[in-house]
Amino acid sequence: MRLRISLCLLILFGLLLPLPFASGQGPERVTLEAQERLAVFDRVWNEVNDRYFDRSFHGLDWEAQREHFRPLASKTTNRSELYQVMRQMLASLGDAHTRVFAPEENFDRNRPSGISVGVIARRVEGRPVVVWVDPGSDAARQGLRAGMMIKSVDRVPIEAALKRVQSDYGSSSTPVAGELLSFDRVFFGPRDTTFQLTVEQDSGTDLSLKLTRRFVDFPRRVITRMLPNDIGYIELTGFSTDIERDFDNAINTVRNTRGLILDLRQNGGGFVTSVARLAGYFFQREADLGVFTTRKGKAARRQSQKMRISYKEPLVILLSERSASGAEMFAAAMQEHERAFLLGTHPTTCGCLVGVSRTLALPDHGRLNISDADFRTALGQRIEGIGVHPDEVVQLRIADLINGKDRALEWAVAFLERRETIQ
Repeated sequence: MRLRISLCLLILFGLLLPLPFASGQGPERVTLEAQERLAVFDRVWNEVNDRYFDRSFHGLDWEAQREHFRPLASKTTNRSELYQVMRQMLASLGDAHTRVFAPEENFDRNRPSGISVGVIARRVEGRPVVVWVDPGSDAARQGLRAGMMIKSVDRVPIEAALKRVQSDYGSSSTPVAGELLSFDRVFFGPRDTTFQLTVEQDSGTDLSLKLTRRFVDFPRRVITRMLPNDIGYIELTGFSTDIERDFDNAINTVRNTRGLILDLRQNGGGFVTSVARLAGYFFQREADLGVFTTRKGKAARRQSQKMRISYKEPLVILLSERSASGAEMFAAAMQEHERAFLLGTHPTTCGCLVGVSRTLALPDHGRLNISDADFRTALGQRIEGIGVHPDEVVQLRIADLINGKDRALEWAVAFLERRETIQ
């Protein structure tokens, strides 16, 4: 039987992906009996014990984790506390894909949704900075703009708030992934609640805003543009069946351009089948994309699917540290086959690429994702914990954010203008 493995959508980042642990109905402080709490905890521990792709658990003593966290689980008094304990236990694996979701989160890997405040932040030039604001958000209406430095969240200095989040949730697949998760989590809270965000404006004065956490859908999208000098541009924010038709239309739109820029900077991943299908537009014959292998040695090699049309002109792929999972698989394949030039805004991508074959139901109707297959590229390289290294890096600058300047995109356009073929 052919092994079926699909990449679980990462919920690391907030632009078009759900924020971590987002609730569709607000956080439930549901009282659970001790026996019920332990039944849920034991199911999570046992499933990971039986299914996790690495028998050694990366050198972690998994039995010891049970002995440490089970008493903590038994002492919890509500569902929120129980899931906090289980998340801390899973975080000890240092794996962005292995995650647990409470029932009220309504987790659905086919329909990303969650809590959003319409703001994304990260460290730029060593400073905690707003890098994106939803134009239709409360934050935008109150004057928040990209490039503003974050000073505090609910009057807690931002660095202290980040340290607290990191202490609560532990490590992730890479330090890059861990920091991005921390920035997303620092804004997290119950649905429809508010918090105070204080930032420093360009003038040096402080601006305090009252932001509301809202539950929203995060639809995957394909955005197509024609740039000057006959260069095409496609932004792709995920890999799934619902964007495959849109991507086909996009390729038809740009098929006669002299070069193409594929923007994966906000792409947190998706499903392997869609990665293979979309990769097929850039090869004239099937290309090896890599192999997923379970702890029992079952292997599923993935190849690009042959499509009715193929784009043959030079290709530049834009990446960032937010490019994760399926986006990393796609980019690594294009790099190894010398089919594209990779341009990044960070020295590496997320480094978050393993396989999750299915989502498991828990006794209380929660959900559990387990990394049950490791991944190696066609040349045998591992991406998890390492990331994809771009061919060139154009790092983000605060001044560029303030002025609305996209230097990476400008660099990519200039690159295509001076080259007719990718070496």
